[in-house]
Amino acid sequence: MDGLVVATQSGLVGGTVSDGARRWLGIPYADAARFAAPMPAASWIDVRDATVVGPQCPQMYGNAAKRARIAAPDFSEQCLTLNIYAPDDLVEGERLPVYVWIHGGAFVAGSGNGYDGSALARDGRIIVVTINYRVGVLGFVNFGAALGTSDIPSNLGLRDQIAALTWVQANIAAFGGDPCRVTIGGQSAGSMSVSLLLHATAARPLFQQAIMQSGAVSMIHSLGKSVGIAQQYRAVLGDDGRSLEALKAVDLYRLFEAQAAVGAANPGTIPASPWLDDDLVPGTLADVHRAQAAPVPLLAGATRDEVRLFELMPGDILPTSWLALETLLHGQLGTERAQAILATYPRTTAGRRALAGDLTFVMPTRHFADRHAAHSPTWFYRFDYAHPIAGATHGLDLTLTWPMRGLRAALARGGRMTGRRAALGQRMTRHIAHFVRHGRPEAAWPAYDASQGQMMIFNLADRVEARPEAARWQAWAGHDVGVGLTD
Repeated sequence: MDGLVVATQSGLVGGTVSDGARRWLGIPYADAARFAAPMPAASWIDVRDATVVGPQCPQMYGNAAKRARIAAPDFSEQCLTLNIYAPDDLVEGERLPVYVWIHGGAFVAGSGNGYDGSALARDGRIIVVTINYRVGVLGFVNFGAALGTSDIPSNLGLRDQIAALTWVQANIAAFGGDPCRVTIGGQSAGSMSVSLLLHATAARPLFQQAIMQSGAVSMIHSLGKSVGIAQQYRAVLGDDGRSLEALKAVDLYRLFEAQAAVGAANPGTIPASPWLDDDLVPGTLADVHRAQAAPVPLLAGATRDEVRLFELMPGDILPTSWLALETLLHGQLGTERAQAILATYPRTTAGRRALAGDLTFVMPTRHFADRHAAHSPTWFYRFDYAHPIAGATHGLDLTLTWPMRGLRAALARGGRMTGRRAALGQRMTRHIAHFVRHGRPEAAWPAYDASQGQMMIFNLADRVEARPEAARWQAWAGHDVGVGLTD
């Protein structure tokens, strides 16, 4: 069909049409040897089949190595690929705005392959790009510092994301996209990645707008924490971690055995996470707070009951107990501020869950929006639609805004995608597409600033509310806390 064979800088790719959208899947945007920086993808001669997704990056969620997902062909270290979705009615020479989606997964799991952008591209008249990037031990461990070598760049997973954005700049026009109108967006670890890219000088020329769903910079590691974590990996690996050459040669499963061991030794945190490296991104959280993020329009928000998911899932990657939460608050903010914050949460299960969600996701995202609104157009939301068991938990918004089908998806979202539930998902995706096209959501959603605090509350019936949970927000006073920020 016309328009399905497209020339990239590396060679021709042949796509397909489905659900009213053109799709090019599994396109390499970079090549990278183990623990090396991403490099431009090698070229090819014939038309490359771009009708199936590429392999996911090797990964493991939790602290059991037997759960590592590394088997070919579904998983491979040669995983730096992206997927492109465009409306099927593109006309010659048309250039649509571009939405680059960065998946979540606690920086240890996930893939862009599961996010079908066909409907969003078709109905929103935008180009959607989803990417894979290295996660876990392969993407976010500071082996360079632990080994004392500059041959292992910092934050490889973030560098992969920047390489993907660089590829988009060079190639997206051939697919009908406008490289001068790129929005980056993501959820959870993807949102935290966006918050870091907003502070990465190398990334600033590569996008013009940003969307952050549930997460900001406070969930990452300090430099000291990253070094300590990497040294734990070396201790577990023994001779297999003695040098870069040994790390490159070791069996992949052995690396995930080390990730499992380090994860088990560090409850309530992530065993592989971006860190404040004073290179790609600022060196401390205070530096982030002082610096001005890229001055671009920002749409950001969080779910009301973020932490409930992590109480239901295996693995201990977030602090959820009163003791863990109080220890973090007192240790990082001091007694006076900690007590002021704790006084706004009732000593109940609901109060503990609210505090855990605020500490890990809600307040960091809102504080980021507070700072951003001081210099750039900003819109903020809270997602209140509730699952009958998990409430308005972390990630529930994805089940309404991305096509997830079947019984498992219905159980995850709390019912079939019909009626008022489907209408909510459609309203949210319309706001997202409108933001990508015009730099603002639809008119019903007012802009945010810290003094008025007006935000959209998404539910089966939406509403705008000024300064919800004002006492809690005022008590936090812009401070962020995180397990990974303690050396």
